[in-house]
Amino acid sequence: MGADLRRDEMEVAAWRFSDATAFRFVEYVLQSVRMDPLLVDPSDMEQYHKLVGIVDTTKKRNFDDALLATTLRALSEAISKIDIMYHHSLLNNIFSICIWYLQRDTMDAFLDLITRLAAVADQYLKECLQMLVNNFTPPGPLTVDNELPRWVVSRKNDIYSRLCESFKTISDTVPLAPRMLRDIIDRSMPKLFDNKAKMVSFVECMLGLDTDRMGDLIGAILLAKVVDLLTELDVHITWEDILQEEHNVGMFDMELEDLDGDEDEVGLGQAGTKVCAEKLEISA
Repeated sequence: MGADLRRDEMEVAAWRFSDATAFRFVEYVLQSVRMDPLLVDPSDMEQYHKLVGIVDTTKKRNFDDALLATTLRALSEAISKIDIMYHHSLLNNIFSICIWYLQRDTMDAFLDLITRLAAVADQYLKECLQMLVNNFTPPGPLTVDNELPRWVVSRKNDIYSRLCESFKTISDTVPLAPRMLRDIIDRSMPKLFDNKAKMVSFVECMLGLDTDRMGDLIGAILLAKVVDLLTELDVHITWEDILQEEHNVGMFDMELEDLDGDEDEVGLGQAGTKVCAEKLEISA
């Protein structure tokens, strides 16, 4: 077995055999490179690079979902063999995966791997939480026009649910997780002039965390972050923007006639404040 099991055999294993075949392959490869790189057998290093390539979804969109799912399940069973010192490139690819492109079975296998990695003592908790938070929003190319493609809209509730379930599983296993998650969300919050679709998606997923034990620990903090964001959007809306959009007039219980004439607009300009108004309307 061992190094003799090549990628084509992995592909067969992904379709016809049990995960046990893939697990033995992955376990062997991980163990074979846990040493000084100069001492690793070249054939074993080649197998490791192939393993790293299987979980690299950043450079290709037509990856083999069945092969990826099988490999992810095998990695979950071989957690004890993963070492940050010798498997940095593998871990980097794992933490760079975007779940929005994964099929359901592959997503389940991936999130199971992440929850197991997060439970490894003093190792990967921060990276796992950051990766999950990164997936609050669809990847950049899908939000460039401020509107999400239909297939993204149809999947987002399912993805949000799975992300929140992963957070709950991790928090039940690692008591430190909610506090660390709070800090990561704080740093990852959308900025004022971020893409509207990105901002709305982030807030929607973040609010889904306000449940059960996670909600008890960070719910108030999450709500405060949303309020701060909406307030920031609100204060950058000028009266010119409100007058231009009739449907925004009802946002304030104030008679526009009572306003004195010359108002010096201090803000970021008409274009910027129009963006703020649109985002506030959607977020609300």
